[in-house]
Amino acid sequence: MNTKKILIVEDDKMLCTIFQMFIQELNYEIVAIVRSGEDAIKACNMYNNIDVILMDIHLDGNIDGVETAKLISKTHSIPIVFITGDSSPETINSATLENVYGFMTKPVYKRNLGVNIEYAIAKYKKMNS
Repeated sequence: MNTKKILIVEDDKMLCTIFQMFIQELNYEIVAIVRSGEDAIKACNMYNNIDVILMDIHLDGNIDGVETAKLISKTHSIPIVFITGDSSPETINSATLENVYGFMTKPVYKRNLGVNIEYAIAKYKKMNS
């Protein structure tokens, strides 16, 4: 079985713990957990086998999740699922990027997380085959 590898980009420590538990229960592998866009870009450069990035929109650091996704898409082809507490029309509109394959609002439930990860991977494969 090929375990899917997940990068978590989230600045809330409690949510990171919950995501980590859910991802392990869903039998995925976490390659890294980072708190900022800058660290997400570094992780993408360090790990070349990431299957999906779970990314919060509002992050620690100087760049938000939307800008981070744009920068990652310039050098890496990795599907991103946004996870955010901000469902304003402006945020949703700004998050409609080519490399974004899902958008979840908090709170996140394990089953929905698993469905979104699988959907992102399946759609990514379909769009890139």
